Amino acid sequence: MSYKPSSLYNLIQVINKGLFLPHIQRPFVWEEEQMLKLFDSLMRNYPIQTLLFWKTKDEIKARKFMEEVEWDPDLSDYYEPNISKAGCEKTFVLDGQQRLQTLYATFAGAIKGPDGERLEAYFDASSGAALSDDGLLYTLKFSKVALPRPWYRVADLVGKDAQRVAEELSEEMNDSLDEADDALPAEKQPTSQEQKARQKRVRRNFGQLVSLLREDKHFWIQELDGVANNYTYGTVLDIFVRVNSGGTKLDASDLMFAAMKEGWDEIEEAIEDTTELLNSTNIGFDKTFPLKCLLVVHGRGAEASAEKFTGADGTKLLADMKANWDRAEAAFQELRDFLKTDLKVYAEKVVRSHNSFIPLFDYLYFNPKPTERSRALMRGYYYKAQLFGWYSQGTDKVINGLHSVVGQPSPGGFPMQGVKDYFIGRGYPTELQKFHLEQTRLRFLLLNLVYVDQMGSSPFDVKYKGNEPHIDHIYPRHALSTKLGLGSAEVNTLGNYRFVGATDNIRKRAELPDSYFGRLKSYGSPIEKHLLLDEFAADTKKLVFDVATYRSFRDRRLQRIWEICGRTVNPELAAMVSGGVA
Repeated sequence: MSYKPSSLYNLIQVINKGLFLPHIQRPFVWEEEQMLKLFDSLMRNYPIQTLLFWKTKDEIKARKFMEEVEWDPDLSDYYEPNISKAGCEKTFVLDGQQRLQTLYATFAGAIKGPDGERLEAYFDASSGAALSDDGLLYTLKFSKVALPRPWYRVADLVGKDAQRVAEELSEEMNDSLDEADDALPAEKQPTSQEQKARQKRVRRNFGQLVSLLREDKHFWIQELDGVANNYTYGTVLDIFVRVNSGGTKLDASDLMFAAMKEGWDEIEEAIEDTTELLNSTNIGFDKTFPLKCLLVVHGRGAEASAEKFTGADGTKLLADMKANWDRAEAAFQELRDFLKTDLKVYAEKVVRSHNSFIPLFDYLYFNPKPTERSRALMRGYYYKAQLFGWYSQGTDKVINGLHSVVGQPSPGGFPMQGVKDYFIGRGYPTELQKFHLEQTRLRFLLLNLVYVDQMGSSPFDVKYKGNEPHIDHIYPRHALSTKLGLGSAEVNTLGNYRFVGATDNIRKRAELPDSYFGRLKSYGSPIEKHLLLDEFAADTKKLVFDVATYRSFRDRRLQRIWEICGRTVNPELAAMVSGGVA
């Protein structure tokens, strides 16, 4: 096994040429917030973990990195059949996908915005003077339009500025910023000292940025050479599982427990029992989650740190937590029941942020045993949070802001309008609209919502983990394209999507819907859960394979999906229409 440094530039050059992802790797799961934190860590010169590669000539299904990051991709679009063949030498990333995909998108690619637009990375070359609300020192932003100085397009370092040195880039930036200062009214111009401090930051930032890209000291690689040595697929698979499941890691909760033990010996056991209770929903909560919940309801903010449990204030906090534990425990139990019986959340696939559940706990702590109307509004809040990415940035700040809305007795029920007003102020959408149904990254969430509503259970509540549902086309995609001449926009739509178990999907052929669903019905399978339109469930022969029937079926089914999603995600609007009061 070799252990060597590499420049980021060299890594970028081999991505999707010699460096790929094996099919056993999960999809890219980082949110934009995590991408920004990685960049900030590197700019601070913090070490990041070693990357683990495997060189092989075995026949292993190879997947490309995304040049434009999308959060719900069809992974089959990224497989490389020629690279996958036996005898073709390739290197796979066993550990480091999230980091490398982030860096590839930041320095040489982009991410996709909510409407599919290309967003490229821009760095504020003058940042580094103070922490942001998110705790970041260095500011990176993804934008669909070019940003003015002091913003610098990061991809230019491997493009038009590839041959330029840091001194030249920083001098050019500083000259531009100084000229802009000169054009300001005298009273708004920075002082000489402020200008010099900014110039120094710009020089330091370009020096670090160029160093990250070009020097062999920031990224270290361990490589299993399966070409020269006997690293079989079985051995590598065992290594992969162990690396990605991890050993005993010291996280924020461990550090907090160390500070808390003197004040409340039983706290760690209580938190572990609570975490186990919450994880009976198949969601992978860690011990930090209940600790953050407790910090919030006790008015200490969501930021998890050991310092909050030290000194006189820490002693008082622990005493309050211990005295109010029965109340907190009841709220955790209600939260677990709400997740399992109301939301029917059984898989990480349909949860974009664990932290979105903290305001629900906050509400339940102060408002136990909510009415059915409040539970409907809580469901609406949950789906809005997941669909609209309410917790994609500044998570702790969001939780703290919502505490003033939900963290108090609310006789009128769950304060949906107050929650919406908060997110409107942050520039987020707050109501589901029809166009959201056609956004690719939302299809898993929306389909799961529909199945939960119609079947009373989540399609992800499976015992065999290899059988979690896949998205399938009711009218086969290939046939619609080749035989009816329809474009992808007409074919790849929620009106034509359903869930099907992975094992069934593997066996399923591109069978036409009248034949396929007729056969399922003859076996006694409840096909109405897939079709959502009674007349087609009653008579599958009506699923005629022609353009007019397909379009009518798709559009009517999409309307039915909209009716279900609309009343679930926007329950406050339904109350207004019916004259009800939340």
